[in-house]
Amino acid sequence: MEKVNSKYVWLFDNGHGGIINNVYQTAGKRSPMWNDGKILYEGEFNRSIVNRLMKLCTDSGIECVNLVDTQKDISLGARVRKANEINKNTDKNCIYISIHANGFNKESANGWGVFTSKGNTSSDKIAALLLSNATKEFPNAKMRGQKEANFYVLRNTSMSAILSENFFMTNFDECHNYLLSEDGRDRIAKIHFEMIQEMESSK
Repeated sequence: MEKVNSKYVWLFDNGHGGIINNVYQTAGKRSPMWNDGKILYEGEFNRSIVNRLMKLCTDSGIECVNLVDTQKDISLGARVRKANEINKNTDKNCIYISIHANGFNKESANGWGVFTSKGNTSSDKIAALLLSNATKEFPNAKMRGQKEANFYVLRNTSMSAILSENFFMTNFDECHNYLLSEDGRDRIAKIHFEMIQEMESSK
């Protein structure tokens, strides 16, 4: 982990597994095969966003860690243990960002959202900044807002933690416009990086 001059250590968690030898590593967690033959594999998408964030942060001198720098589907427990160990051994505050795409059994489900653990916590401010950036960047998209959930990675991390659900892979338009699109991926990474910059510059 390279030591640089930043206020926080940003810990990125790309949810689920990637692709090894053309085999997707996580059962489910994918879009339907659309009529154009395309499929979105959520773990591949999540990694593409984290890779962008790692480059943006590194280029800007912001300390960051890719918690799952592998295509393997690492367990939630292992992800959280690694994050908590880093948090324990640094003199900076860590912030945990879990990247996902949403899915549902009806194609009509759509929108962008962000989750924190239950109750008033330090994570709420971070989620609010990200939601504000998403609202500005995607003005024509449905914003599902800032919600609370008992997700494992939010409940068990020893630091501020948020989980972003970046549109629905089971919605044709969102899957094609945002998740399969390089421009859409750039924009999704952008809203996360803008939040990071805002947190880094806040008092």
